[in-house]
Amino acid sequence: MNAESQPGAVFRGILTPRYTDQDTWRHVNNSRAYQLHIEARMQALVKRFGPDAWFSDTERLRPLRAITQFNAMSFYGSNIDFVVTVSGADHDRLHMRTELHQNDELVGIQDVWLGAFLNHERVALPEHIYSSFRADVDADPVAMPDEGYSQYADDFSRFPVHRELTPRYADLDADSQRSEAAIARYMEQARFGTLQSVEMGGLGLLIAALDVTYGHYRPSSTPVELVTGVSHVGNTSFHLTGGAQSRHGVHAIGNSVMVVVNLATNRPAPITDNIREQLEKLRL
Repeated sequence: MNAESQPGAVFRGILTPRYTDQDTWRHVNNSRAYQLHIEARMQALVKRFGPDAWFSDTERLRPLRAITQFNAMSFYGSNIDFVVTVSGADHDRLHMRTELHQNDELVGIQDVWLGAFLNHERVALPEHIYSSFRADVDADPVAMPDEGYSQYADDFSRFPVHRELTPRYADLDADSQRSEAAIARYMEQARFGTLQSVEMGGLGLLIAALDVTYGHYRPSSTPVELVTGVSHVGNTSFHLTGGAQSRHGVHAIGNSVMVVVNLATNRPAPITDNIREQLEKLRL
């Protein structure tokens, strides 16, 4: 990684998409694009705090919330340049932004608020992490944007679509906790299971943005419940709100902005009356 530290704590590097990152549209799958943001973030932390910063037997930084914008498709065969910027830190959380660029085009942005966890419980940010970033950016983290989807976290019975998922060994990370990447895939699976039932009439769907609030990372071998429902329908896009919970409680709940596209042009297309009628049946 070729990284530098400047006012604002900027880190730069290069990632290479893998052949297995492609989806059926032959561009980088959205959950794999999310993982590129994770990789950029971890490389920035390793550059700052040393080669062992990717794991810890004490406090571990994990997302409290991540807002990801999928600005453009990215593809196999070209490297992705990343930039990680720290915009603020206090004793409770750290705010970072990652940008992904491929072929001189901005393909993705992620704002993430990180908290520290110890033995699955939330704790204060470690002093050395707080002090290090605060020396670069003498500012508190920006406030998380308002969101309305968390109102559904207390009662999953309100969701119209329910599915069960069996956790896998691969869902564990290097600290033997449920990984952030796995939970993001759970959200993707919840979307896919719901959208399979929608007849698009020759049109396609792309995800434009994903906003996820994380509850916990506790592992278990018992089934995970996935839920989804439509919370908004616009002219060319709609919102899918969904969540994942295990016996330990809600892993995550979030909102996905889905855009209807013309497959010939990959440009947004109006939601037809037939699609709208189907989406209304999936309303929260």
